[in-house]
Amino acid sequence: MLVAGLMGVGGILPARAVLPIMTENEWIGYFVGVQNRAFQFGITSEGKAMIKPGKKGAWMADKLTIPVNFQVQETMPDGKVIFRKIQGESLESAQLATAKPHNVVIKGKVTGGAAFEIFVNEEREGFSLGGRLLEPGKSKNPLRFVIEVRIPDAYADTKKDGEKKAVKAFDERTKRDRLQLVWTDKKRVKQSLTERVDASSKEISGPGIAGVQLELDAYNGKKIEIMASENSVLTLANKPPAALMDGFSISWAADVAKDPEGKARLSIGMK
Repeated sequence: MLVAGLMGVGGILPARAVLPIMTENEWIGYFVGVQNRAFQFGITSEGKAMIKPGKKGAWMADKLTIPVNFQVQETMPDGKVIFRKIQGESLESAQLATAKPHNVVIKGKVTGGAAFEIFVNEEREGFSLGGRLLEPGKSKNPLRFVIEVRIPDAYADTKKDGEKKAVKAFDERTKRDRLQLVWTDKKRVKQSLTERVDASSKEISGPGIAGVQLELDAYNGKKIEIMASENSVLTLANKPPAALMDGFSISWAADVAKDPEGKARLSIGMK
């Protein structure tokens, strides 16, 4: 269940959350959710979100859960980027809690007072998210709203090196794993998952990333598809130099100048 980690001491749900929650067993503690034959996605009453691959009654191990983080990034005068923390008690919505989200809007604030809103929709084979800043709060520095999808090290408990037999078994298991990027200029690029790289480099990002397709044996060969709509872009990041197989993040952000009304979307699906 996606409920893991949401309960407080003694199984008590957080008391400060403002968003309403569903009461069905698989959705306890969640404000909105989407579920199909490939995965379950939910946003908690405190704004925490995650994708759980698998199917009802047979979700994959917690280590394979994919966190989805809503962030407000602030760029300091020295160029350093910091992340403002969402204030869970500030979250609100005019809609009821639902497992069939349609044009759901969540509003809230981060530390420093910047206000934002998040958009959630169920789609045919997944869901879409969006968001934008509403007010800068106390900050005088550039701010932007970002949605981060964190791909974990799906093989963290699997021996990847050392004994020749173990290496051969790992290579055999992962030989069909692949990562394909679609740049904003429509070019399709196959990116190695085993090469040690800096995911944020120009060599990987090109002019910008419009789509990501990821297939891993760890997810039973399921294909994860992440797409940025017009007027938005994806960026990759990891702790370089490292293999992307060891985990990386995919961040989405809209071009505010081209999308002042916040219509750009991040679409996520798994099949």
